[in-house]
Amino acid sequence: MDTGGVARKAPRWANPVGIRFGGYGSSELIRGPEQALEFLTGRWPVTEGSYYDLAKSKCAAAAQRRASAEEAREIFISAAIEADVFA
Repeated sequence: MDTGGVARKAPRWANPVGIRFGGYGSSELIRGPEQALEFLTGRWPVTEGSYYDLAKSKCAAAAQRRASAEEAREIFISAAIEADVFA
């Protein structure tokens, strides 16, 4: 699709998702599927689980506007709960 040379902003979630690594550290707010994908591929504490791969796939699609950003958020939350990093 031609956007007339105008870059489109990455989709953002209406409500950010809080993530906390290490149990007692400060939480970080993840504001959209692109940022979630960065966490999943670079900082996630576990790389297996029922929701991990699904979250990576759905966040990648949502970042490219090929899937619902809010659906990606819900799956990302499930992956965060599974990895015990949901704040």
